[in-house]
Amino acid sequence: MSKLLFVDTNIYLDFYRIRNDVKTEFLSNMEAISDKLIVTEQIEMEFKKNRQKAILEGMKELKAPEKISVPGVLRRDKSTHAINSNIEDINFRISKLKTRLENVLGNPSRYDKVYQVAQRLFGKRMDIDLYRKSKKRLEIRELAKKRYILGYPPRKKGDTCISDAINWEWLVEIAKLKNMDIWIVSRDEDYGVIYHHNNKGFLNDWLKQEFRERVHKKRRIVLEPLLSRALKEFESPVTIEAQQEEEKIAEEKTRDVVLAVDSAFISHSADHVDILK
Repeated sequence: MSKLLFVDTNIYLDFYRIRNDVKTEFLSNMEAISDKLIVTEQIEMEFKKNRQKAILEGMKELKAPEKISVPGVLRRDKSTHAINSNIEDINFRISKLKTRLENVLGNPSRYDKVYQVAQRLFGKRMDIDLYRKSKKRLEIRELAKKRYILGYPPRKKGDTCISDAINWEWLVEIAKLKNMDIWIVSRDEDYGVIYHHNNKGFLNDWLKQEFRERVHKKRRIVLEPLLSRALKEFESPVTIEAQQEEEKIAEEKTRDVVLAVDSAFISHSADHVDILK
């Protein structure tokens, strides 16, 4: 298999948004192909930097139900009593879950399954991985600084760090060293754009050209927003249930992006109107 897989930080963090046990399936399948999975110290740092925030964001939906108002004539009805009893039981269980959340936040190596698998993946020390004692680490950092100063992609708007540049320079280095194709799994648009109509990724034009010039014209680099599709490509497919759950997460993120853009447009339009008055 002449290709390697790189999974961006946002995908690791999305495991905390999955609402059922299929996240364990994704993680197991990633471990199964760990010899083809490129990890960097930069990805590990970003994951551990944002893990707690991602968990708390996922817990926002865990809210206790409000008591149901019923007409006075039905307050002594058995059904009313049953409803109130169920609500009290739900509140009690939610309270227990929030207490357990403290353990997940404070002691992830024992209570957080996502963290446990991620830690094993980040801890592997293969020649395709970039970690603190890698011989090429400082050289890659200098190249990343140069592309950041020149304004080269990949980078976010208003970026103040060279993290994406470090990961990209390492991907180019490994592609040359191993003479292999690279699959990037990411739902952020640092590396290109995501066409949300069918969840298809298109690598940034400059990055595509650069990869061909620095690696080889025949070597491919693919931007894929869905890990489930990438795992299938690497002969480690997940179930249809897991694929559908990931697609749901991707759709939610798309909706969030559209709402943010619409909100920004409305705000800008309002400012423009004020100026014209």
